[in-house]
Amino acid sequence: MVALEFSSPGTDRDGAALAVIGRRLYAQDAKLGGDVKGLLDLIQQRFGDSLAAVLVYGSYLRGKRDTVLDFYALLDDYRAMPWWQALLCRLIAPNVYFLSTGTGLGAARAKCASLSLRRFEQAMQGDFHSYFWARFAQPCQLLYVRDSASRVRVQAALLAATRTFVRRVTPMLPARVSTREFWQRGFELTYRAELRAEKGGYASGLIDADPDYYGDLTRLLAGPQLQALASDGAATATLAQPWQNHSTNAQRRQAHWSWWLRRWQGKWLSLARIAKAATMFDDPLDYILWKIERHSGIHVEPSKRQRRHPLIFAWPLLWNLYRHGAFK
Repeated sequence: MVALEFSSPGTDRDGAALAVIGRRLYAQDAKLGGDVKGLLDLIQQRFGDSLAAVLVYGSYLRGKRDTVLDFYALLDDYRAMPWWQALLCRLIAPNVYFLSTGTGLGAARAKCASLSLRRFEQAMQGDFHSYFWARFAQPCQLLYVRDSASRVRVQAALLAATRTFVRRVTPMLPARVSTREFWQRGFELTYRAELRAEKGGYASGLIDADPDYYGDLTRLLAGPQLQALASDGAATATLAQPWQNHSTNAQRRQAHWSWWLRRWQGKWLSLARIAKAATMFDDPLDYILWKIERHSGIHVEPSKRQRRHPLIFAWPLLWNLYRHGAFK
């Protein structure tokens, strides 16, 4: 039995952790398919000189092709957006746009979330809610970066996301947990803090898709005691809290209270982001219902009135889906 003593920022292990992240970050684009180039061109056309970097993450990286790609466009500022979209992005980041190229079998579709690089960095380091840092504790790829300074900032933000995930999740875990269970339970906590349509066991699929990535990061961020653990994360370890070796009851109660608050905050933030997307997507309701059906298997057909005015008439439809367990 070994104790996970979380290393402090600025150690040599940070460099090794950045190397683990970098191996995924700079993977060959061939894995993504040729459709990515056309979508990336659309992003560059939309944001122009303000574009600092573009990341892709999500199920497409894990080999699924019956899905929409997920891009993050990181910007210097919001000058390429209409003023009202820039205001909404400052109030509730990110803005999400729908992109498509080609037709028929050659069509490619993507969601492009956009926010400033500075806001992205802040979210990874200090956001209370898990919306950003839970996503980017997962592997992602860098499709475009403007210069070396932006590259360094993106890499540092991704390392901060993983550290934040580890720090916030650890107090909620039992004393004995495998490295695989660590990530699985952590992701499940973050899913409950949003309106999500994933079926049970979805978090296991994330880890099974890249067990070495999660195993390597756990050992590096947990300190030298875990060097002997197998990369498949099968070994069981005793978790020590990142701020001290033993968690007090008061600290555990505080962690439980924080995650309860994240769940309630996250539901309202999710509704706000859905409402905001309805002002920027073409046919936003059809996209949302497709996403829910893809994850839950529940299909519903909206009325013409609900399609035309989703912000006014679609809420009862979404409420019924929620009541029947289509998303949580």
